Amino acid sequence: PKPAAEMAEVAHSSRANPTGAEDHQACGAREMPTASAIAPHRRPLLPSFTSRASRVGRGRVRGAGPRCYGQPGERNDPGTFRPSIQSVGSADRLEVMRAKPLFTIGLFADAQYVDKDDHERPSEPGRVKRFRASAERLAEALADFRKRGEQMACVVNLGDLIDGYNDDDVAALVPTRTGPVPAHLADKSRADLEVMRAVIRRGVAAATPVYHCVGNHDCNLPREGVCASLGNPDCAAYFGVKLPRGWRLLVLDTTEVNPRYETPGSEAQALGEAYVRGAKSEAGGDKLRDEVKPWGGGLGPAQLAWLAKELEAATERNEKVIVASHCALSRTAARPGMSAWDADSISETLESFECVKVCLAGHDHPGGYGRTLVPDREGAYRTFGRVHYVTLEAMLEAPEGGTSYAVMEVYDHEIVVAGVGSCTSRRLRTSKRGVFTGVASFGERMGDVVDEINSD
Repeated sequence: PKPAAEMAEVAHSSRANPTGAEDHQACGAREMPTASAIAPHRRPLLPSFTSRASRVGRGRVRGAGPRCYGQPGERNDPGTFRPSIQSVGSADRLEVMRAKPLFTIGLFADAQYVDKDDHERPSEPGRVKRFRASAERLAEALADFRKRGEQMACVVNLGDLIDGYNDDDVAALVPTRTGPVPAHLADKSRADLEVMRAVIRRGVAAATPVYHCVGNHDCNLPREGVCASLGNPDCAAYFGVKLPRGWRLLVLDTTEVNPRYETPGSEAQALGEAYVRGAKSEAGGDKLRDEVKPWGGGLGPAQLAWLAKELEAATERNEKVIVASHCALSRTAARPGMSAWDADSISETLESFECVKVCLAGHDHPGGYGRTLVPDREGAYRTFGRVHYVTLEAMLEAPEGGTSYAVMEVYDHEIVVAGVGSCTSRRLRTSKRGVFTGVASFGERMGDVVDEINSD
């Protein structure tokens, strides 16, 4: 570009009077310099359709500074059309006003790692179990969780970390075990568990705890040994832990009651056999066979009493509660036979405590969402309860090259389950209906509004 003085002379000469008469300048008046004659650093800060920022983006200005365009602190990239936070009209300026979560939780379900080939269900074409890929998928998910830093309060495994091996007869009227799993099968299951333990040990930050729900496939090894190996608090299958900002996490064990997963010859196994036998006789055989699957289970009397006590204590402490389990705790959140056997009594207990906000589960690989019907003022079951029941899609059955996990963001008035890969994203209100919170209720699934618009 020409110097400012030279540009001013050009501007003056172009304004000369062609007739030779005295012009305004000759009469002693000082001519107003044109915009091109003003030094670049003194140009008026007026918006224009050909602003400096737009010319920088098109590569028309040399020596463009890093603060004019692109990411803050980086040199401008002509191929980047995102203004920095310093640019007028930048959407990044809204980020400082956007609500930040109180904390986040990493979630994954049904990794089911085992060292064997993929398997496609003959009865359900397209549903492929990619066993060996689970270890790498989990490592990638944990790496994503680790990037969240201190905001990540914990990671929750919703069960079935391994696939496991067994030799029991699931086709029996009352499936049960008469002895321990053979040693050669148990050794193979332990080897697979050690592979996944190593993935977790390498992938999680030292300050981020990992809590494990016990799944039915995990029970191909003794339940107590699995909990001890994975490092659950007090080596327990069900427990509670404190979360930041007045929240609490309760982890439940839905493999109880099933005689296949109890110690052979124990009182718990006898009670489980009686439960299955009685339930099938009451339902008339085939109907209950669809509900009481041999790979299901529920909460025993002691655990159910513990749950009620924990919820009472949380209410007294004015805490909000998140519940995690392997099987869904409401029949509305899973396909028939894939929720906990005693889901109705469990959900009734959960709905009676206002502190419970959301229940997370795995087990049913396609995933799901539901809310339980509760009695209204007239005693009729026509009203949905407050608790959200979310079932995550299985990491095991994500498409080739894909994955499935979620980051749960907890806010004052809502919980956002931000799904990755095949996992569905959901936005869940946790405050009472009818109370202004500043949070719009667009539906329980984040894509609902878009789906409705597209359908029109």
